[in-house]
Amino acid sequence: MQKIEKETIFSFNGEDTSYLTHSLHPYPAKFPPQLPKKILEDYAIKGQTVLDPFCGSGTTLVEARIFGANAIGVDVNGLAVLLSKVKATPLSSNQFSAIEKFIAELEDNILKWKFNGRPKIKIKEIEGQEHWFQKNVSEEITFILNKITKQKDTDVQNFLKIVLSSIIVRVSNQESDTRFAAIKKNIPDCLTLELFCKRAIEYNLRIKEFSELVYDKTELQVFNADSRNLNFISDNSIDIIITSPPYANTYDYYLYHKFRKRWLDLDVKFAQYNEIGSRREYSSLKEKKEKWNDDLIKCFAEMQRVLKPHHFAFIVIGDSVIKKELIKIEKEISEFAPKIGLKVNEILSSDLSKHSRIFNPSYAQKGKKEHLIILEKV
Repeated sequence: MQKIEKETIFSFNGEDTSYLTHSLHPYPAKFPPQLPKKILEDYAIKGQTVLDPFCGSGTTLVEARIFGANAIGVDVNGLAVLLSKVKATPLSSNQFSAIEKFIAELEDNILKWKFNGRPKIKIKEIEGQEHWFQKNVSEEITFILNKITKQKDTDVQNFLKIVLSSIIVRVSNQESDTRFAAIKKNIPDCLTLELFCKRAIEYNLRIKEFSELVYDKTELQVFNADSRNLNFISDNSIDIIITSPPYANTYDYYLYHKFRKRWLDLDVKFAQYNEIGSRREYSSLKEKKEKWNDDLIKCFAEMQRVLKPHHFAFIVIGDSVIKKELIKIEKEISEFAPKIGLKVNEILSSDLSKHSRIFNPSYAQKGKKEHLIILEKV
């Protein structure tokens, strides 16, 4: 196996990580697209199948399709699944025309509302609505959703849903994507519609650029499922795995996207109760580190099962603190991996504090490291 240089893996500071569809929609703790791109260029063959069992915002899937590989993504978060599909699905000229028509009609609605007054709209009801959303904002979100449901093409619908989802926190009373506190924003009439149109135009251009690069004979599959059980993927069928499991006791992804999911009718509880490594588990419910270890073993055992013999899994993962104890994750993985048929080929490590571009800066505390762990199925 070709040796990976540490400087190659951990030297993306200053590089553009938002090219093509990678900047679509806010999402926490994304790794830079240059990482899966480099791994694919060096270790994959066009036409192979790439798996990311914690696909998140779809970074690996996007790069796999640009490279010319089939891509399979899995995530417990329904919004992550929707986002990954949109980011990694090329669209046709007819689909782009439908999106542009949708935007033009909405811009026309804005003018009519400003000069002729707002129509009466029966607001879609969601939990916590009055506390978190102004009435005019709820009306405009409902109006957009009603128009989206009239689109016949599923890919176009999904694209428009992601555009809407991307502005939900901005027009809500939630302080920011990372602060779950209510503040008064005084969102004016029509701003929600205007922000949607602006974002839709931007995202449409990015999808066009991406679509021109994708080899259309490759396939994309994204599953809303728990990576501790990949029974929908056959044994020995995956050529390469590139993934980044959650960092224990760091995020509650379900909470981060809660209002987006409510508006889009996505299941909130499935992610809430099946996320591994969530802050809810280890801070609120006081789970022990053994639970984290057990969950990782189940996930890695499934990765081992689906991976072809003598093929590789590239795992990006960071140290964690559970009950004030620093969990050096590379040691945990090095201990259990051989017991489930995975050989540790190489571990590259770096201080989290030096590479906050890759991970949440607040997580990059002294003593924690991030690791690229390369495993081979034996």
